[in-house]
Order: sequence, then C-alpha cells, then structure tokens
Amino acid sequence: MKEIEILREIFDKKIISIINLLLDNPTRNFSLSEISSDSDVNIATSLRILEKLVRNDIVELNYMGKSKFYSLKQSEKTLTLQKMLKKDDHILEFVDKIKLDLRIKKVILETKNSNGAKLLIIGNSISKEKINSIAEEIKTKHNFRIQFVELAEKQFNEMEKLGLYNLDKKVIWARK
Repeated sequence: MKEIEILREIFDKKIISIINLLLDNPTRNFSLSEISSDSDVNIATSLRILEKLVRNDIVELNYMGKSKFYSLKQSEKTLTLQKMLKKDDHILEFVDKIKLDLRIKKVILETKNSNGAKLLIIGNSISKEKINSIAEEIKTKHNFRIQFVELAEKQFNEMEKLGLYNLDKKVIWARK
C-alpha cells in the first residue's frame, strides 16, 4: 500500500483537502471563507482545522488590518508533508538533492507552473555545474525545467535590506 493511501485512510479527508489546497498554493494568503469554499469544507470545520494547523506550525496566521489570512508555513514540516501528499513534486526532489551541498543556505521559489520553476539559490561558493546537472536530471526524468540564479548570502542580504522582494513567503527550504 502506498504512503498516500495509508495517510488518506488515517487522516480526515477534510484535513487532507485543506492541506492540499495550501500545498498547491504555497505563497498565497487565504481568508477563512476562501479556504472553506476552495476545499469544500464547511466554515466551522475549516476554522477548527486551521487552528490545529497553526498550533502545529504548518500554517501561519497573518493579520492585514482586522482581517485574518492563512498561508502555508515554509518549514521542514511542510516539506515533509508535501513529500507525503504530493509525490510528483519535482521541486522537492531537486531541493533534496542540492541541499546536500552544505554551502547552500536557502532556496526561494520565484515562480512555478506545470512545466517548470524559477528559483533563487542562496549560498557561498556554490557549484553551479553540480546544480545544473541536477536540474538537467529532473528535466530528463520528469520533463520539468528548473531555472535558477545563485546569489551569495551577502548579495541576498543586501537585496532584502533594499526591499527589492518580499522573499520570506517564498522560501521553500532553509538550512537551520
């Protein structure tokens, strides 16, 4: 029996539905009513599930004025969840391979579609050739093109200070 089938038998379908919605939209902020509507789970149950996911560091609760928004928290927990629930995520396969290089500190998702993704890879003295070969392996194996730009930590920190990007929400992996 596959891992996903075991999980679906153990976990409530409503929890899986909400988690899948968030995993499919990792950088998006959702209102409670959007989550309820998009996951087909009634609003009271959605709230109960979201509160549990917030307590377990899987979902972040963000306030914009008086409004509450929920988004997927980017962490090892959510990466593990994504591996278990979304076996075909080629970005995670790519990250799992490149994170073995201890010089890589962060991977940031810039854009993603069904054919490929664009990433920022943060670290010092990164081997571009090795990363290119992993990206080529993913392209050959899955027909999924990963494009990337590598930045030194100092460059990345300066970009953050200048406010060029709101990168925190797009970090898909960071070395602890």
